[in-house]
Amino acid sequence: MSISGGASSTSSAAITDCDELGIVVAEEAELVRERIFWGLDSAYKRQIYKAAITGDWSKALRYNITDPTRLCSVLTKQGDTALHIAVSMEQTSFVENLIDHISLEDMQIRKVDGNTAFSMAAISGNLQIAKLLLHKNPGLVWIKGHKNMLPIELACWANQPLMVNYLFENTRLDYLNRQLLSIEEDIVRVFFLALTTSNYTSEGDDVGYRDIVRMVFEHMEGEEFECARISKAMFDAAKLGNDIILEFMFGYNANLLMEVNSKGQSLLHIAILNRRVTTYQLILSKGAYTNAILQFLDFKGNNILHYAGKLSAAERFGTPCHSLLLSEERWFQEVASIVPGAFKSMKNVKGRTPEEIFYKKHKELHERAMSEQNETANNFMIMGTLVTTLAVTAALTIRTNTVQGPTPVFKETTWYILFLLSVVVVTTVLVLSMLFFTSVIHSPRKQKMFDQVNARHRKIAIGCLLLFLSIITITFTALCSAVLIFSFFPKWIFIFIIALSSVPLVFCGKIYGFATSISLLVHKNDLF
Repeated sequence: MSISGGASSTSSAAITDCDELGIVVAEEAELVRERIFWGLDSAYKRQIYKAAITGDWSKALRYNITDPTRLCSVLTKQGDTALHIAVSMEQTSFVENLIDHISLEDMQIRKVDGNTAFSMAAISGNLQIAKLLLHKNPGLVWIKGHKNMLPIELACWANQPLMVNYLFENTRLDYLNRQLLSIEEDIVRVFFLALTTSNYTSEGDDVGYRDIVRMVFEHMEGEEFECARISKAMFDAAKLGNDIILEFMFGYNANLLMEVNSKGQSLLHIAILNRRVTTYQLILSKGAYTNAILQFLDFKGNNILHYAGKLSAAERFGTPCHSLLLSEERWFQEVASIVPGAFKSMKNVKGRTPEEIFYKKHKELHERAMSEQNETANNFMIMGTLVTTLAVTAALTIRTNTVQGPTPVFKETTWYILFLLSVVVVTTVLVLSMLFFTSVIHSPRKQKMFDQVNARHRKIAIGCLLLFLSIITITFTALCSAVLIFSFFPKWIFIFIIALSSVPLVFCGKIYGFATSISLLVHKNDLF
C-alpha cells in the first residue's frame, strides 16, 4: 500500500515538475523572441517592465534569482526602474515585495525628469505606497525630484493635502531629530509653497510644528527680500483663514499687523472681503493695534465697511441664496458696528458709500433669493393642498352609525368629538399656512432689499411650522377615523397604529428641515 502511495506521490511530483518545466520553456521561448526583436540586453528588461505593470511578482522574481541587479536596473529611456513603474501603476503588493530585494540606494534612483519612485508616490497621493517606501528608507523625504523639489513640494503642487500632511509630519520629525541645518532653505520654501497652494497643516498645538515655524522666521530675519516673502505669506494666510500661521507671525513681530499690500489693503480688509470670521476676530483681539487698523483706507478710498459691502469672494457651495443673502447682511451689520460713525457714509474715489456698494453687489443675489423663496412657497402650497384634501375627505367619509363593541381608551362619543375637533384644527391651520405662503408669492416690493427677504423668510418659516402642525393633527385624525370605522380590534393593534403613524412625522421634519428654518431666525445674530 505504501509502495503504491509512494508511486502516486512520485507521479504527482513529476507532473508538477513537468508543468513548471513547461512554464519555464514557454518563458524562455518568449525571451528568445524578445531578444530577437529588442536585442540581448533589452529582452529581460521588457519582461520585468511587463511584470511591474501587471504586478506579476513571481515572474519578476525569476529574473532576480538569475541576476539580482536586474530588478534595480534602468528599463526605459526615461530612466524608469521596476520600482518607478510599479509605483506609477499603483501595484502595492509588487512594491512591497520589491523593496525587500533592493538596496536603499536603489530606492533613490532618479528618472530623467529627476523624480524618485517616492516622488511619484507623493505626486499621485498614494499614501499606502508612500508609507511602504518611507518605512524602508526614511531619507527619501529629502531626496529631491522634478525641478529640484522635495517630495512634499511636489505633493503641494499636485494638490494632495493628505499626502502633504503625512509628509510634513515625517519631514518635521526627521528635521528635529537630525537638526539638518543644511536644509533650512528647503523648509522655508516648503513653508511658503504650502501657503500659496492652500496645503497648510493644522498641527498648531504641536511643539515640533512651532519649532519649524520659529526656525523659518529666524532663518529669514534681517533679510529684506525675505521680509517681503513674510508679508506675502501673511496676506495669503489671512485670505485662506490660516489663523495658526498668523498667530505665529504676530508673535514674531506684532508690527506685521500694520502691513498693507500693493493695493493698500490691510489684513482686516482681506479677512472681511473673504469672510474669514475667525481671522477677523483674531485681528480685533490685538488691542491698541485694532484702533489704528480700523482707520485704514486702500488706494481707492475704500474702508473696511466698503469691503463688507462687496459680495463674498467665493460663494459657499450648496448654500441657499436667501440664507447666503441673510448671512451677507449680518456680516455687513457686524462690520458696521465696529467702524467709526463717519465711515458708514464715507464715499470712495468713485463716490460710492458702503451701503450703495452693498446693494449694487448683492442685487443679483437678491433676485435669485426672491425666486428661490417663491419656488419654496409654491412647493409647500402644493403639499398643503394635498393635506387639505385628506382632511376634507376624512370629514365627509366618516361613518355615523354606532360602533360594534367597545372602543379602546375612550368612549365612542369621545372619539367622535376628538375626530371632529382634529378636522377643524387641521383645516384652520392649513388655511393659515396657505395664507402665509400666498403672501410670500404676492408680497409687495416696497421694502428694502433685506427687509423684504427677511420678512418673506419669516413667513415661510411660520407657514412651514403650521404645515407641520397640520400633518401631526391629521395623523391623529386618521387614528380617530380608524377607531370609528372598524369594529373592535385588539389593544396591540391600537399601539401599533400609534407607533407607525409617528414615523412619517419624523421623516417629515428631516426632509423639509423645519427646524433649520426656525434656527435662522433664532440665531439671527450669528455671522454664519
